[in-house]
Amino acid sequence: MRILPLWLHLLAAVVWLGGLLFESHILFPLLSKNGLTETVGSAISRFRRVTWTAIVLMVLTGLYNLTRLPPIPHLIESGVLKLLALKLFLVLIVLMLSAHRDFGLASRLLREVAAGRAPDRMLSAILRVDRVVLLLGVLLLYLGLAISRGGIS
Repeated sequence: MRILPLWLHLLAAVVWLGGLLFESHILFPLLSKNGLTETVGSAISRFRRVTWTAIVLMVLTGLYNLTRLPPIPHLIESGVLKLLALKLFLVLIVLMLSAHRDFGLASRLLREVAAGRAPDRMLSAILRVDRVVLLLGVLLLYLGLAISRGGIS
């Protein structure tokens, strides 16, 4: 039964990062280049539901996986505890950035689109945040692999 939470955790990470990569590097540039600002707003609204479903699933399965860790002395001995602390710290940063993106910047972008204004400034800010979150997400995947190689599966 140990494999199911791990599999769900990784599946949610792939959905989240893959969607973010597609949205920020393919969809948004294509739509904004063609002037389809209302479509960008619709894409943001739809992707927000997928994103936060994946994030909630990752947090819940991650918390469950924490309960399955070996004793603390083993984690200290293997050096995994420092990697785990770094991963948890980066998860908090990613959660804050994702919330800022989806409930701050994206909401402003949707208001600008609804008001008929060009959302170029907000879209640029969202893309910058997306790139930082993608970089941190890849680092989180690497840390997860490093932790699992250190004796935690």
